[in-house]
Order: sequence, then C-alpha cells, then structure tokens
Amino acid sequence: MRKTLTRALYLVCVDLIALYLVVLPAYAFQVSSSTTGYVRVASQAAVSTMLTAQRAATVASLATGISASTAGSVAVRLVASSVGWPVLGIVAGMTLAMYVYDQTKVAALKTAAAPPGLWDIPGYVEPAGSTIGACTSVGGPCPFANTTHYILVPSAAGVIGCNPSAAGAVPSGWSGWFSFGNNCHAIRGSGSASPVPVQGAASPATPAQVQSYLGNLPASDPLSLESNTQLVGAQSQPTPADSTSAVPVPETGLATTVVPATSVQPTDLVVNPNVNPPTGTVTTKTQTQPTTGTKTTTTTTTTNPDGSVTTTSTETGQDTAPVSCAAGNHEPRTFGSILQEHMNLWTGSGLLSALNLLKTLTWPTTIPTYSLQSNLLGNFTLDFSAWSGMLTAIRSIVIAIAGFVAYRMIFVGAR
Repeated sequence: MRKTLTRALYLVCVDLIALYLVVLPAYAFQVSSSTTGYVRVASQAAVSTMLTAQRAATVASLATGISASTAGSVAVRLVASSVGWPVLGIVAGMTLAMYVYDQTKVAALKTAAAPPGLWDIPGYVEPAGSTIGACTSVGGPCPFANTTHYILVPSAAGVIGCNPSAAGAVPSGWSGWFSFGNNCHAIRGSGSASPVPVQGAASPATPAQVQSYLGNLPASDPLSLESNTQLVGAQSQPTPADSTSAVPVPETGLATTVVPATSVQPTDLVVNPNVNPPTGTVTTKTQTQPTTGTKTTTTTTTTNPDGSVTTTSTETGQDTAPVSCAAGNHEPRTFGSILQEHMNLWTGSGLLSALNLLKTLTWPTTIPTYSLQSNLLGNFTLDFSAWSGMLTAIRSIVIAIAGFVAYRMIFVGAR
C-alpha cells in the first residue's frame, strides 16, 4: 500500500510539472486583455498601405508556391523583420497578415493560369507557324456561321495578302484558303465530314504565368489576394498550410500607434497588447479618503428584560474623491531597445572589437613544414609539427582568456 501511494504521489508531481512547463506557458502567450491598459495597433488604412506595398513580392512568392504545389494548401505570411520591430517590443517573425489558399483554390489557380493545349487535326500536317482554334462566335477568322474550327497561317514577311501556294494544302473537307489581313485561313463547317480537331492537354502553369494571372485578378474574384487575406498580429494565430513562405516587413513598412485598450477598433491590427502608456498620460482613479466634514453618529439604546441597558453607536461620514496621477514617466525603453543599445555600446569598445576578430581567426588543421636554402648554412627544414603541443596550448589559452573576458563583460560588468 505504501509503495502504491508513493508511486501515485510521484505521478501527481510529474503531472504538475508537465502542467507548469507545457500547458501554462501556452496560455501565458495567448492574448486576452492588456495588462498595461495600452496597446500598439495599426489602423485599417495603414494595413492597406502595407499590403499594397508588399503586393508584388507577395504575388511572386505565392506564384512560386502554387506552381510547385502538387496537392495541398499554400500560404504566404507577411512577418515582422528584425529591422526596427524589436525596439518596439515586438519579436521578429511575428505574423502581421497572411494569404491562404486551400487545396481547391490552388488547383483552380493552376488550371486557370495554365496555357491552353494545342490543337491537332488527325491525319493532317499543319503548316509551319499555323494556329488552330475553335470558333466560338462569328467574326475574325470565323466569318461565317455554322463553322466549328479554323486554321490561321501567317504569310511570309513582306507578302501582302494570302499566298495559297505557300500555305500548302487545305485539310480534306475544309474551305480555304481565304485572306485574313496578311494571313491565310481555312474554316471547317459544322456539317463537314473531315476529322474534328482535337485539343491536347494544357501545359502546367509556370510561376510567371501564375504570377501574371493572379496579379491581374479583380478584388471581387474569389481567387484574388483581397478575397484571401487574413490579419493576424497578436489577435490570433496564423493559419497552418502545407506550403508556407514568408515576406519580411520592416518596422517602417507598417505605421503603428499606441492607443488605450478601450479605443481599439474592430478593423485595427493589434501588434502588441501590452505597451507602456505614453509619457505624461493622465489617469483618474477613485479612492476612499478621510473626510474633514461633519461626522454623523447614531446611538441606539435597548432595555433588556433583566433591566440592563445596551447602547449601540454607528458612525458615518467617509467620502470618496477622485485622484489624478500622471503615468508613463517610468522607463520608456523596451527589452529589445535596451539590448540593442548595449550591443552597440559593446561593439564600439576597443576590447570587444579585438575579441570580435576571433570570429575570423582560422586555426590550421595541418601544421606546415618549410624548407630553406642558404649559401652559408646549407639546406635545412623547419617542421612545426614538433611544436604542435605548444600551438594547441596557445590556442586554448587564447580561447580561455576570450571566454573569461566575455563573462566579465556580460555577467559582472564594472563590479
């Protein structure tokens, strides 16, 4: 029984540790409400400006992912770069907005952007450079009604009108050749007994073709960028996708402002839910303070059955008064800005600059041997492998000293 209780308590401890290490940190990072009362947001107009500025890069990245996708969803995320954002207390890599295309939309885009398949007339050798197409309406190379297909053969350079001898034979059952500008064309009637042209399968769309098609879609189209945009920021988590790429956005690419948490609009993009109030911000709080006015005392006397008397007194007169205090005059810098300031200061110091050279220092893996020739001393060889132990000791001493100095700079400082 004792062993069973011990094991049960052990498992309970393991569960509690797992809860604190895994579950609670996950909840800690979820955005619920502002702890400072102020948030950093980007307005709808600022977000629209960012999306417009990043449109070309976004379309190119989407086109590459869509054309390479075999089956699955594709997403492109606009993320905060390492330029400027950490100074505002925003981690680089946070998703600001994203474009997501599910498997069905990816397939539709690839099909729509793919060039149409080539036509072929069974048993007929098409003239060089000719174009075969279907007649969908009356006009152009299909000047008559009840025609199903046409062949268009370009004339040679400098030739005016159609040259039938250069175009070759007309397919059996077709009518032609006719002049169409400086080209020759033939048409197939709907009642012709000639073989019906067959269109081959469409070629896979290239990234350039997908980019051109996607970039020219109107905003109202279900496949357009505007119809598949999602704002993320600190308000939600990015939508997962089978293929994901990122487009970095510098801090200057999205204008943000600090506003009270109660002033956030539904269309605003929250990028930091907990920021320091602006310097000089005045907040009003109501607290209970002692009053200097008249105190009211109420006394109640009760005669008990045994003849004794009980007296009860109640005092009132405490008032409440609004108190205003200025907030935001504390340290305005964030952890990111302080770290960057220290890094710049360390980089400018002479000692750290000397230590920084160790990054480019290359230790040889092969110890050299030099052969020298002198008329006075003759030929002799210097083999530095005899001092290999000394070279290893020097390298260890240099690394140890550099590590000690770095430790003193970071953890000890001026103490």
